[in-house]
Amino acid sequence: MKKRVILLTLIFLMTVCFWGCGEKKQSGTTAGTASKDYVYRMEDLDVKAVRQISRSGEDIYVYGNDWQDDGSSVLYFYKINEDGTVAETFSFPVKENTNMRNISLDDEGNIYCVENVFYMVGKDSSSEDDAPVTEEGETEPGVGEADDTGGGQSSENGSLEEEEPQKETEAEPEENSESDDTQDAEEDTRDAAETEDAVYSEEEEYVDEYYLTKMSLSGEKIFSVKLNDIPALAELGEENGYFYIGDMFLNRGKGIYINSYGTFFKFDLEGNYVEASANSGDKELLDRSSLISLEDGRTVAVFSDEENIMNIALVDLETGTFGERYQVPGVSYDFTFYAGLGYDLYMVDTYGLYGYHLGDADKVCLMNYIDSDFDFYNIYHVMGINENEFFAMHDDWETGDSVLAKFTKVPPEEVKDKQVINLAMGFTNWTVRRNVINFNKENEDYRVSILDYYSLYSTGDDYMEGVNRLNTDIATGKVPDIILLDDSMPVDSYISKGLFADVKPYIEEDAELDINNFMPNIIEAFSVDGKLCTVVPSYSIQTVLAKASEVGNERGWTVQEALELLASKPAGTMLFENNTRDMMLRLCLTMSGDQFIDWERGTCSFDSDSFIQTLELLSLFPEKIDDTEYEDEYWENRESMWRDGKIIASINSFGDFRSYNQEEKGTYGEKITMIGFPCANEDGTVIWPDLQLAMSAKSKNKEGAWAFLRTFLTDEYQEENINYGFPVSIKRLDELGEEATQRPYYMENGKKVEYDDSYYVDGHEIVIPPMTKEEVEAFKEQLYSLTQVYKLDEALLNIIEEEAAPYFSGQKKAKDVAVIIQSRVQLYVNENR
Repeated sequence: MKKRVILLTLIFLMTVCFWGCGEKKQSGTTAGTASKDYVYRMEDLDVKAVRQISRSGEDIYVYGNDWQDDGSSVLYFYKINEDGTVAETFSFPVKENTNMRNISLDDEGNIYCVENVFYMVGKDSSSEDDAPVTEEGETEPGVGEADDTGGGQSSENGSLEEEEPQKETEAEPEENSESDDTQDAEEDTRDAAETEDAVYSEEEEYVDEYYLTKMSLSGEKIFSVKLNDIPALAELGEENGYFYIGDMFLNRGKGIYINSYGTFFKFDLEGNYVEASANSGDKELLDRSSLISLEDGRTVAVFSDEENIMNIALVDLETGTFGERYQVPGVSYDFTFYAGLGYDLYMVDTYGLYGYHLGDADKVCLMNYIDSDFDFYNIYHVMGINENEFFAMHDDWETGDSVLAKFTKVPPEEVKDKQVINLAMGFTNWTVRRNVINFNKENEDYRVSILDYYSLYSTGDDYMEGVNRLNTDIATGKVPDIILLDDSMPVDSYISKGLFADVKPYIEEDAELDINNFMPNIIEAFSVDGKLCTVVPSYSIQTVLAKASEVGNERGWTVQEALELLASKPAGTMLFENNTRDMMLRLCLTMSGDQFIDWERGTCSFDSDSFIQTLELLSLFPEKIDDTEYEDEYWENRESMWRDGKIIASINSFGDFRSYNQEEKGTYGEKITMIGFPCANEDGTVIWPDLQLAMSAKSKNKEGAWAFLRTFLTDEYQEENINYGFPVSIKRLDELGEEATQRPYYMENGKKVEYDDSYYVDGHEIVIPPMTKEEVEAFKEQLYSLTQVYKLDEALLNIIEEEAAPYFSGQKKAKDVAVIIQSRVQLYVNENR
């Protein structure tokens, strides 16, 4: 049953979704303007081992574990002044095999928490000596590890050592949201304790005890109630097959509530059991809700309803029922709730901090990360100080450490005026976002403002709504200064309509850039009629690999050649592994679609013999994969299938030398060829841009737009940011090629530790040596010969899938459906040129 609860918790974490600054609220920078109203300054505070923030009356405390070299830890509590200095420090040692969670402070500075003590008893263990013992001989909870599992913000092992705020989706109870993802923390901590030193026999018994504990900030126990011995809780555990304690919720001045399977068990503030809530119809929702105590004393629950729409509801813990509900409009997978100051709630997402009152149609933007030049993903554990100041945690990009910081609003008149460059993206891209922040920090004249259409317009029903809205805006002439392009945009159509500016003259006139220092074929591949319409800092390759002994050393083969090779092999031989017909059609169009359509001339050739042959090739693949054909024996021998010739080729995407080397010396075990997808022009290998940015031809500030775009082509960016993906810079490509001739390594205590790449074939390890200089040069020669660009046109794909279906079902001939496809696609091309 505990696994079921964990699963429900994970489902909740994955489905929590709150709304971003919407179309009707476009005053913040997430709507593309550089407002001065949302700028804050940040001061990192020098307080060690902080993982959580809590309020006690008028005081604010931060706390966390400080791990020692011997594996033990000390739990620290710091009373923080409003200016961020430490007023008082409290600490006590942490015992082994004890997990403190749901830590809450009352107004007098006392700690309330649930302690989970776990140990082994039995013939081969150290028996009950492993458990803490009271003077009366009863098992007692030890002072233990603080489980900073506030609302999905704890580390996976519940240790407070590492956190993953980018995965935060769940709100926290208590005034600063101190609920927890307790089951994951418990199990991971327990697993570590169980497996570190011993393997236990079947005669041993695992003991898992829970205590409701109150203690002082110095660790002195005031009371500790063994929850396993509460009859009502024990009975519920027996009914469900497992004793389970969920959240503990401290309702100041009223009592303590323990959640078990959606029933709330009330204890008074002295630890005496009072009663259980009634079994209402809200029980299941309560079990998967997160609770937050608001500033005015009300309690709200955050949960997803039957349609996976997020709701906020007032909750009565005495009766276990919901009161008035407020449906969260829109959707975002990034938001987290905290108790607000001046607002019912604070909301945090990957763009900023917002205030929200229950029942309001939308939130109010308070702070924007990009406007404030903050180079982090998110903030968490937000605690208000006053209207213009708050404490919060953030993660340091360089060290990965959690950092406590004080944030202070900057008066608008102190924010420097700069010319604004608008950059639109259909989906959030963190590489571009980080570059925007760095640019904004350093450039004295211009400021890039991001318009993230995904954050603004996508919904739970349609995650593509954002990019669709961006495409609509572009088509109707609302083109921002810079556009981050992606696969779901009709880039060729935009280029043919002259929407993008030629950036080649800007490169040629740039004193610090030399176009001859960039791979000429990449420049050419993304040029149209001699005009370079996009900036591509790096790229990957999508291709088909096969043994050179089977397909030769030269790249490219026709559909007929592929079919003939397959026909020459023993029955059961596969051309590719486990691909459906729809997937193969998608690969065909993305890797060799240029052979059938010419956007520059406005022509297409889907009624050609080569396309008819392609349809015949696709007909060899199933509509669906029959999983029953792939039993254990298949998977046990899968790694050797390419070596043994049971599978002829593989479809690969890779962006580094190492991956290619692993395929050649690992998967195939002999020299391979980037043969590409079978097609008439025999060039089914494509360049897949990792980033592709364009400047609007109608931008009123092209100089400012170029000032930002050029940063992606500088030596600094190419060397510091491109480790995976082939760089457009020749210099950086040569550096990565040189690294490929050396053994891989990692850094440990400031020293380089080398190791061997390896590949497992049917359970046997094969060491993969680094590439030789000759192999590197031969591979680079292949890179310099690439000319085709990866393209995915969903509208084109839908036309072909729809019209080819009668052929695949045996109702029509390939030639007949090809004629229909030709007609429809030609019309589509004419309409979109």
